[in-house]
Amino acid sequence: MEKQTTNILFNKTSENIEYGITKIPKEWLLKIGINEDCPEAALYFDDSRIIIEYPEMSDIKKVPLASNKKIHNFAMIWMQMYKNYKTTPFYYFEDNSFIGEGMAALGFEMDCGNSLEAAFPNSNALNDNEALKRIMPLIDIQLLGNAIFSQWRYYNHWAMAPMEDKNFLWFVLAFERLAELTK
Repeated sequence: MEKQTTNILFNKTSENIEYGITKIPKEWLLKIGINEDCPEAALYFDDSRIIIEYPEMSDIKKVPLASNKKIHNFAMIWMQMYKNYKTTPFYYFEDNSFIGEGMAALGFEMDCGNSLEAAFPNSNALNDNEALKRIMPLIDIQLLGNAIFSQWRYYNHWAMAPMEDKNFLWFVLAFERLAELTK
């Protein structure tokens, strides 16, 4: 077992204190699958140790893909929400109980876009609307749902800038195609 000594950060806000770790060896994180493209981790505490794992090893229950009707209805609602983002309270886009839990309940996985990248290497479909349009006819329901879930998580959790018009359009295109696939 390797050992590393590090410092704990204490960030005081007006309401509480947040804690963080200053340094974890890159090699350790890469070994368990955590990297810049997928920085999310599952943390466990057993009364004496803190354990960090890649989320796929966590106890998140994976469910089978929902019926086409359920996926279709969800896609239609969110396509309209993203189309009308200027008049929709932003709360709906960032609260996990709407899109995040909804996508997971439908059987989609937040895989940091890895499944789309594996299926279409170098397509840049997660960052370019035209690239997404080019591969749309080749994408199946599971792959598209995973990509939507991953993109939502990226903008909801990791992006350090607000979404632009083109980003909202990406979701409109993706949800529109998901609705077509599940008619």
